[in-house]
Amino acid sequence: MKFHTLTLALALASYNDAHAASVSAPSLQWTVLQGNYDFIADQQTGVPAGDIVGVGTNYGLFVTHNDNGAASRTDGTFGFRLRLDGPDSNKAPSQFQRAAFLGIDADFNDTIDVFIGVNLSGQQNSLGIFAPGTGANNSPSTTTISTSAYKAFVIGPSTFDYRPVNFSTDGGTTNDVNSAGAKPDYYVSVMVDFADIVSFLSTKGILINDSSPLRFVAATSTQGNAFNQDIGGVNSGLNSTVLWSQTGAYTAFVTANGNITIPEPAPTLLLLFGLVAGLFVRTRSGTIPLN
Repeated sequence: MKFHTLTLALALASYNDAHAASVSAPSLQWTVLQGNYDFIADQQTGVPAGDIVGVGTNYGLFVTHNDNGAASRTDGTFGFRLRLDGPDSNKAPSQFQRAAFLGIDADFNDTIDVFIGVNLSGQQNSLGIFAPGTGANNSPSTTTISTSAYKAFVIGPSTFDYRPVNFSTDGGTTNDVNSAGAKPDYYVSVMVDFADIVSFLSTKGILINDSSPLRFVAATSTQGNAFNQDIGGVNSGLNSTVLWSQTGAYTAFVTANGNITIPEPAPTLLLLFGLVAGLFVRTRSGTIPLN
């Protein structure tokens, strides 16, 4: 069994204080994961409504975690929010008509271990926690998603929100980072039970709690079983076989509530660190010549 615990929470833990927020709350109550998060107009299906964007303080990716107090380290809710370049339809109000996912690498082996997200493409109507598909799931082109949810949630006001950005309450400097479109950006937000993420990962031998380091990949798609539109932090690249860790798509290692962390090193790394530290000490003391 693999067990990861938080070994060091940095004093500059996150871009802003971690807050528990509802799925529709202003973004100032969410935790920012990235600043200049994605490239404008790099979506591969020609639809701005699926283009993840984020420039400066007009952030592109957020998370939130409500831990329900200190009684349990594995309960509460967990959610993510993506900023998209415009509305998804001409209806009033606009309706989200595609899929958005957050992939989680919980054991740092460069593969996605679980997905949370929503799929409203075509006739689909699902929101929940999804297992990886049969692909290798270690690069954009090899990542697949199970179409059957491990845990499905009713799409409602506590689990899903789709609305225009309002920088007066969400923060930032503009409602439209790509002003050529002359339309406001939109947030798509998803919320699930954290305990169900914990439960799924435990079936893979990965044990986490709300202080465990995780890293994320966010993406949009016109289908529910793979990424085919935009990947956050990557300029296009959907057909790439480059490992996720080499694409720039991964966020920093963070806890569920968004605090930047340093993962616990493997025993071999600890041994190497000890040897290097010992060498440094001996060198400084003069027992090892400098040349």
